Amino acid sequence: MLLAFWTLGFLLTELFNPRKFFTKMFHRKSSKKRRKSFRNHDSVKAAPPKALVKRIYIVTWNVSTKFPENLSLNKLLGLQSSEADADLPDLFVIGLQEVNAQPQNTLYNLFKDDMWTQKFKDLLKERDYVVIKTEQMQGLLLSVFARRKHLLHLRQVETEYTRTGLGGIWGNKGAVSIRLNAYGTSICLVNSHLAAHDHMLEERINDYEKIVQEHKFHVKTKEAIFDHDYVFWFGDLNFRLTGEATTSADEIRAMVARDELKKLIEKDQLLLVRREGRAFQKLQERLPQFPPTFKFEHGSNDYDMKRRPAWTDRILYAVKENTYRNVKLSVEQTSYKSHPSYSISDHKPVTSEFTIKVIRKPQYSGERFKRHHYKRFSYRMAIANGTESTARLSSFDDLVSDLVDGQQVYEDTTERTIMFKPIELWLVGEPNTIEYVIPAGFEEGNADWIGIYREDFSSLSEYLAYEYTETYKEKQHQMNEQQQQHQKNTRTVQLTFSENVNLPLGVNYKLLYFQSTGSRGVTGLAGISNTFAVEKRCPSPTFDDID
Repeated sequence: MLLAFWTLGFLLTELFNPRKFFTKMFHRKSSKKRRKSFRNHDSVKAAPPKALVKRIYIVTWNVSTKFPENLSLNKLLGLQSSEADADLPDLFVIGLQEVNAQPQNTLYNLFKDDMWTQKFKDLLKERDYVVIKTEQMQGLLLSVFARRKHLLHLRQVETEYTRTGLGGIWGNKGAVSIRLNAYGTSICLVNSHLAAHDHMLEERINDYEKIVQEHKFHVKTKEAIFDHDYVFWFGDLNFRLTGEATTSADEIRAMVARDELKKLIEKDQLLLVRREGRAFQKLQERLPQFPPTFKFEHGSNDYDMKRRPAWTDRILYAVKENTYRNVKLSVEQTSYKSHPSYSISDHKPVTSEFTIKVIRKPQYSGERFKRHHYKRFSYRMAIANGTESTARLSSFDDLVSDLVDGQQVYEDTTERTIMFKPIELWLVGEPNTIEYVIPAGFEEGNADWIGIYREDFSSLSEYLAYEYTETYKEKQHQMNEQQQQHQKNTRTVQLTFSENVNLPLGVNYKLLYFQSTGSRGVTGLAGISNTFAVEKRCPSPTFDDID
């Protein structure tokens, strides 16, 4: 009886509660219906993330302190004549070990590119490649070249290094790395030189662990090597063949001559430690189908029998396939080979080409979505949920990604671009003021700067002059709330270059805007101006010039 009265009371309360009654009758739809009706509204559909396929060509070579004079690198990079180079990689990654790091060469490199970097640059600039970044630690050298058309899509570039020689105090062994975002997808490139000799397997494993632990970047959620979407790890890893007491150098050479590489590779230390999960277990590798690349007599293709031949020079990779909703990242190793025709070193160079999938995120942000559609949903949600206005926005945020085709609703803020206003006239020997537009939501660094470059620049380090910008973060404490909000919106900024900037006449130039957090921080090219010429104002006549 009590249960019956309670039930009747509950029903009467529900029926005579107008807000709940009308909410259920007119405003509450099933999640399925709500999503369906929303999808029919064409203006709110977000384009799904677009997958782009890019190609990366990686070189690793222990050059044994030799210089590249009179050395053609075309074959090493897979380059033919300019007419046959139409289908070129998007990135070239060059990792060298044992580059000559004598004091006189180190001093030279303070003012000019390393001789090897310059050699690669001279070759690749003919095909419109630009040096994005170079990092060197004694004999370890890593350079990244990109096709010019990709420059504004390579952001948040940062370098790192780890010493492992002499217990971590000497840089003859260790790793240098460059990490970057390519079209919003994160890539980490690691060039390493590990401990040598057959019996030093444990030291090589320790070197690997030290590099993984001590490599720390400053990009949010990408602080460690394996936080990245793609990792490419290469170099003179120095792993040898097991069975030092039972398999001599002569026997290994004979097995290579009989083309018994599959049998020989089963003795490979790197393969074994990966299988055991002791090192490099997060990386993959297509097993080498080329002969061991070490150790050769200088100037020949004959093995030096003072060492047991081994596959010391390797290129491995890893991919986090399920980083993004609705798009699966992938990598394909399309080639992996050595180049025996290069004989200046006791190592043969190794190259590998990869195709990777990068994600071009849709240019439709959650903020834009809320501005366009908040009014449409907020009233309905407020009635249905009985929430206050302060809570409605939170509830709306929670529904954004669920309501638009089940996709993520965002744009990649790291790809927002600075727009320079056309430069009509640049006068040499006078102050010159330029204007540029900062888009809403653009994240200025602590040390953003604008550099002047020749129009045909072949490296991002070839600036002729630069000025730091006055960043929002520097003056934020001087602003009231309204001024701070204005700074977050799209705005036009002026910057004046000193009259001391001396640019040669008869050459065209461009301005480049860099986001930067400091000299060894995170940098990225975020804007390129139109091409402009410079002039020198004719001096005004004086009374002495008049007869």
